[in-house]
Amino acid sequence: MNKYIEFSIIRDIANELGFQDCGASKAEEVDISFFEKWLNKGYDADMHYMRNYLDKRNNPSLLLEDSKSIISFIVSYNSYNPDNKDNKTYNFASYSHYYDYHKSIKLKFLELINRLQQIYPDFIAIPYVDSAPILEKYWAKTSGLGSIGRNSLLINKEYGSKILIGEIITNYSTDYHISQEEDLCKDCRKCVDACPNGAINNDKTIDSRLCNAYHTIENKGEIPNNINLNSFVFGCDICINACPWNKNTQVTDSKILTLNTNMQVLIDSINNNKAEKSIFNKAKKNSPIERIKFEKLLSNIKESSKH
Repeated sequence: MNKYIEFSIIRDIANELGFQDCGASKAEEVDISFFEKWLNKGYDADMHYMRNYLDKRNNPSLLLEDSKSIISFIVSYNSYNPDNKDNKTYNFASYSHYYDYHKSIKLKFLELINRLQQIYPDFIAIPYVDSAPILEKYWAKTSGLGSIGRNSLLINKEYGSKILIGEIITNYSTDYHISQEEDLCKDCRKCVDACPNGAINNDKTIDSRLCNAYHTIENKGEIPNNINLNSFVFGCDICINACPWNKNTQVTDSKILTLNTNMQVLIDSINNNKAEKSIFNKAKKNSPIERIKFEKLLSNIKESSKH
């Protein structure tokens, strides 16, 4: 029996739960040669885990038996604009000012799946938020949620690129997006020119070896002297802030993301030269900055102060 659900049902529930938009694609094999070229050039730096499970990146249907659809969702984090300006010595990527989006979005996915199962008892779905070898931006683009920007991020016409992506893989077919999204960058190179280290390539990929986000989060070794963190000590917003699509995008009152007030306390303390482990530990609970240790933060602060 063909398991089918009208996409409008999924979208209506998703909107009620606070997702800004969603789209669907057929779960099938995809050409990942572009990703393999990125790996072969060494752009993954020492993030060797990116080389694992290439079979699942190529064929995401391997993640769920009898899978039919990949449904992508976006969540805007443009409801709060931190003052990441030159008047601050040290800055954190704006998404890190919220409680951990992985957990927040995952909880909404579980609620979404539960509501759909009340209508379709045999509806099966597995939710993912940066937690599986899925080409998230590719599937979001294929599902009609935007185009890939020059800085490799997904750009949505209404919400810009300050958006987070998650997806569910399900055993139900639905209505798939079929038209191609236009290139929203056209001749614009503002993000390329803004990057202090030249990390953005002409083929819309990022060389992680030159990226501040990589060096302040993933890099477990010494940050090279040629890397200019440009005030950022966790992640980086430079290319995002340079993007014209983020200048007048809708600022949302998020139903999914919640500001972490302890992060502001941490940022203020660091900018007042009072970086304390107790403040860091309080801020990192259920936060994206759980990914780094206090010693790493201190090292990033030291490196940032060199430029």
